[in-house]
Amino acid sequence: MPEIPATMPDPQDRRLPGKPRSEAGPTLRSLQELKNERKPPPQGWVSWIPVAAGVALVFIAPQLREFVAAYEPWGMRAVFPFVLVAGLHEIGLSDELSRTLPQLMLYLQFPLEGLLTRFTLRRGAAARAAFGQLIFLHTVCVIVLWIVAQGQAK
Repeated sequence: MPEIPATMPDPQDRRLPGKPRSEAGPTLRSLQELKNERKPPPQGWVSWIPVAAGVALVFIAPQLREFVAAYEPWGMRAVFPFVLVAGLHEIGLSDELSRTLPQLMLYLQFPLEGLLTRFTLRRGAAARAAFGQLIFLHTVCVIVLWIVAQGQAK
């Protein structure tokens, strides 16, 4: 009969409870080590690139609006949610302001988003986090617009 290797450790090799290990295992890096590893936030004119991109998008915003209007209602809700939210009567603005503010937001939305991205990047966040913040804001506006549309349909 072949000999079966022992599955239980030898009793003499067991460590006593409370006795520290003799080998050092991997440890997590400290918060200071993680901060030192991060890239510094952009400085100078490089930090203004998101705002410049937003200003550049202003020039094509009317054409972009015409393009996404073909995909009603979700095209406008996804790309220009602040324009639609500014035009809602449910937020309590006067009729004149609810007609004027969406036209103004069409041109202000992209520079404001660029400014928000710049502030997020200057705080030391990654570009992924800055774009995630914009996607989150657009998602919240889309949900608000969807809720309002459901209330008007009834």
